[in-house]
Amino acid sequence: MNGLKPAIEFMKKAQEEEIIYSVIVEAELFSSAKLTDEDINDLRNILELGEIIEVNSSIALQAGELRRQSKELYNRSLKLPDALIAATSIEHSAILATRNEDDFIHLLDYGLALFNPFSS
Repeated sequence: MNGLKPAIEFMKKAQEEEIIYSVIVEAELFSSAKLTDEDINDLRNILELGEIIEVNSSIALQAGELRRQSKELYNRSLKLPDALIAATSIEHSAILATRNEDDFIHLLDYGLALFNPFSS
């Protein structure tokens, strides 16, 4: 799977920490048409290392606010899934691990912490 190996290695190393995932991330991970049976097994095993966080009203409201502020203050369109993922991280004071830093960098002022496990 494209880029899955570095993510798997990151998750294995992160086992000592509390790991949470937005249910949106879970959906995104399993949506690739290129997934093999082995990839699906690896993903399931990785997700078992952490806790899946459902979207609740507080996260939904914060995601809406992030989308609105992104457009008003930064003239950037923030996709709803990205807003929900960011809001989940902010709500739980969690570091958002992503290779797509550019999609989230303008949200640092809202308390979002980013880490790119793919950068050296």
